[in-house]
Order: sequence, then structure tokens, then C-alpha cells
Amino acid sequence: MARKRAEKVQRLLLALGDETKEMALSSRFRRMAKRFERSNLDKETADRYGQLTVAVHDLNLLLSEAFYPE
Repeated sequence: MARKRAEKVQRLLLALGDETKEMALSSRFRRMAKRFERSNLDKETADRYGQLTVAVHDLNLLLSEAFYPE
């Protein structure tokens, strides 16, 4: 399950132009978020970035539940 979510994040990062596969997904996402905060996004890019944000959140939730259960 986590692998599929991570692959989805990877695909969305790639679709948004981030091809740096050597960095952690979380670092890549933060770097992209900073870049997009300073730009005016077209609708397609904004929609894809929204999908990425949700995918990262879903992955983080799954990882926190799996590794840090209450």
C-alpha cells in the first residue's frame, strides 16, 4: 500500500517537472511547494499540484499510522 502511494507521488512529481530521483520524496515535495508558492500557476498545473499535495498527505498518514500507531 505504501509503495503504491509513493509511486503516485513520484509520478505526480515527474509530471510537474521534478526528475530528481536521488532525493527523498518529502524533500522534493517541499522544494516544489516553495517554487510554486512564488508563481502563478495555470489551471492544469494547479490541479496537478493539488493532486500531489493530497497524495503526499495520504502517504504521510499511512506511514504515520504504520510506524507510529497510538
